[in-house]
Amino acid sequence: MRPHELLACVELALYVGILGPVTFCTFYYLFKRQTAWLYLQAFATAKIAGPALLIYLYQNSSTSAGVQIAAQILYQIALGPLMSATLSFINISSTTNDRKTEPAYSPLAPSNGLSVSSLILRLVHPIIMVGLVMGIIGGIDRMPDSSTGKINPDKYDRGATLSKVSGAMFLIAFAAIMFGVIRLWKYRKSLATVSYYIVTGMPVILPLLFLRILYSLLNAANLDISGHTGHTTKFNIMTGSWAIYFIMGFIPQATIIIIYASSGVLAYMKGRNGRRL
Repeated sequence: MRPHELLACVELALYVGILGPVTFCTFYYLFKRQTAWLYLQAFATAKIAGPALLIYLYQNSSTSAGVQIAAQILYQIALGPLMSATLSFINISSTTNDRKTEPAYSPLAPSNGLSVSSLILRLVHPIIMVGLVMGIIGGIDRMPDSSTGKINPDKYDRGATLSKVSGAMFLIAFAAIMFGVIRLWKYRKSLATVSYYIVTGMPVILPLLFLRILYSLLNAANLDISGHTGHTTKFNIMTGSWAIYFIMGFIPQATIIIIYASSGVLAYMKGRNGRRL
């Protein structure tokens, strides 16, 4: 078994295992209007589908190029839901619940309208969505034509450009997420339990998230175009260095989702003992 295939098996097993706690948290906290868990659910699902397709590719060497590109797109776009989940976890809600001081779904809830911080962070969600869509279109543009099996040079080059823009969008969103965490940090002890756990974990989460974004940026920056080939493929998920992906892709994403899922489950367990959620 090749290293990429072995790593895909480990990744598949991990996310199948973590899907249960994430799904539980999604249903439990969704009733409390914590929409971040929906994004985390989408991330976990994409991280199951991507490795599953990759394993299928290694087991079936005659598979079409379209399936290969689909697997690569799934690996790349999973970053979008993960960033949306992170943003939602630290985003500031403009409404409160019946207990006045308890936020509706996020750490802080200003009582007199939408704060500047809340407005800034809410505007970041469209940036992440645009980055996600550009990443998908970029991957599709680099696929061979389904009828001729040939690559369209113009679309191929445009796909590389869109992938670079997608990475830049995620980097901008990351800067906004950092801004939100800095604003929330001193209030973390007064937050709801699940928010307290998550915000307290941000000193670990943010560097790992940046490392994952950096991996995507390096991959996009080294994509070949029709007039300039020969770029390094070390940052290519499918054909690059498995060790680099393990350090910059697998470990960061796995650690982040484990922190989120653990925070949700532990907060639920404390809630059953009558403490705040």
